[in-house]
Amino acid sequence: MSQRFDITVTNPTLSLDANGYGETTFTVTNPSSEARRVAIKLATLNPQHKNWLKIEGDLEREFLANGTHQYRVNIEVPPDKFKGRFNFQLDVHSAQEPQEKLSQGPTVSVEMKKPTVVKPIEPPKKEFPGLVAAVVVLMLLSMGGGVSLWLLSSEIAKNHEELFSLKNLANNTISEANQVLETAKKATYKADQVLGTANTAASKANQAIGTVNTAISQAEKAQTTANTALNHANQVIRRTNRYKDNRDGTVTDNSTGLIWLTNANCFGQKNWEAASRLAQQLKSGDCGLSDASPAGDWRLPTKSEWQVMMNKTYLNPVLSNTVGTDKWIEGQPFSGLKSDNYWSASSFVLNTESALVVNLNNALVYVNNKNDTYYVWPVRGGQ
Repeated sequence: MSQRFDITVTNPTLSLDANGYGETTFTVTNPSSEARRVAIKLATLNPQHKNWLKIEGDLEREFLANGTHQYRVNIEVPPDKFKGRFNFQLDVHSAQEPQEKLSQGPTVSVEMKKPTVVKPIEPPKKEFPGLVAAVVVLMLLSMGGGVSLWLLSSEIAKNHEELFSLKNLANNTISEANQVLETAKKATYKADQVLGTANTAASKANQAIGTVNTAISQAEKAQTTANTALNHANQVIRRTNRYKDNRDGTVTDNSTGLIWLTNANCFGQKNWEAASRLAQQLKSGDCGLSDASPAGDWRLPTKSEWQVMMNKTYLNPVLSNTVGTDKWIEGQPFSGLKSDNYWSASSFVLNTESALVVNLNNALVYVNNKNDTYYVWPVRGGQ
């Protein structure tokens, strides 16, 4: 089966804790250029094992082109129900055709180990010192050493007390070790819970990103539809000449009524702030103007105004001549026009440090930083 989705897993081999709990995360990527809606399923050889597995989040999700989602799988095995190993995998199916398996994920091996228990040291049996003492006493009695018998009995009693003291110390140490081990297990379980919360948050963030990407895709489709409508409008627009040279340093676009500066390169390349300022300061007497326009009348064109201005029938540049029947040439009616990037007045809605730039070579619109430098072409009227 050819893999239509790329699937990886963080932990291909899992050892469950003493409570029978564990987790792992699968990352699924759609490498194609088309969006797909898929359903996720877990597969095990033994159907009972599937009851111990749970996927966090939605099982059906929308994958954009080159989109990625993460799936966290929690494993909870009753410790008294299973010992040993079992395997499972995550598979990708078509949401429209659930029986159609699109991709098969890597196998994850799960092991349930017996908990480690520290056994206390067995206390020494009391019979041995007493037996030794009895033998020694009999020997000494047979030798008639009453004083030696008393000294030896005292030494044996002392050693017996020291031995029991060592036993109590060892048992206390083992008890403390068991307490430390239990505390470590509780800390590990809490850390797993925190990690689970973090993974859930990451999954929700990925879902939010997927929603934003879907919205962007829909906006791009709407923009394409708008561009098609604008192109159609340009084809059926007035039968008069496209532009009128006003002979005062300005040109009127008969399709919109906007008035453009005849010189399309009066200011050279500037950053967005300088371009906006120069456009607002433009007045009669500047850049070949004799139209009596005061400062404040002129501005940068909006994205929509640029899109109406451009004629995608032509390339390099995407503007027509005065009549509107052929590609622009110098003086028909504009001068100094560059088949390059020009600033628009439109800031980017998701990042106000960037603005939209139009390319008069191919009619593409870009989002660039406002500190970059591009050409400036003022317009007045409209809005």
